[in-house]
Amino acid sequence: MQDIRVGRGRDEADDAEKVGLGTIRRPVVGLALGGGAARGFAHIGILRTLIAHGIAPNIVVGTSIGAVVGGAYAAGHLDTLEEWARSLQVRNILGYLDIRLNGSGLIGGEKLAARLEASIGNTLIEDLPVKFASVSTEVRTGHEIWLTHGRLVDAMRASYALPGIFSPVLVGDRWLVDGALVNPVPVSAARALGAEIVIAANLSSDVFTH
Repeated sequence: MQDIRVGRGRDEADDAEKVGLGTIRRPVVGLALGGGAARGFAHIGILRTLIAHGIAPNIVVGTSIGAVVGGAYAAGHLDTLEEWARSLQVRNILGYLDIRLNGSGLIGGEKLAARLEASIGNTLIEDLPVKFASVSTEVRTGHEIWLTHGRLVDAMRASYALPGIFSPVLVGDRWLVDGALVNPVPVSAARALGAEIVIAANLSSDVFTH
């Protein structure tokens, strides 16, 4: 990432260096993308706007659909996700719903996971060019879990596994469900991972307030 000088033009920055003032360090920027079901695709537009203004987050943390969009961005597949989202129609959506009448969720989620995996593959979170975390909830304890290692697809899927709709996802030895149950807009996680400035996107302010 290029060094961005804050508050000075190029000539002014060069002059500052000559007089020993140096440059101002660019703060570590975190992006916290909240849940919001289908409206969460608006996160794509938020990322596009930030990038257009020269703001590239160093840390991305997502809950539910925020984890899907944030993970796609971190893996360099935001264009693919946007193209897929724009193509969705009722008949497309029904095709992704693997309805099941037994088990812990109405929808298995395998078809959606397969679609994500076709784009992202076996990408590991620790190999991403930016620091990323997906927020989920542990079924047994109700604890908030931050997934910062392992397969990106698994972390994304665990974060959007809304109880009663999608089946829980087994990651390691934990069964995980939707992170919005414990942290709908994960500002705290972004700060804990080192963000000095956090840009938060809350698409469910009518449901959750912060």
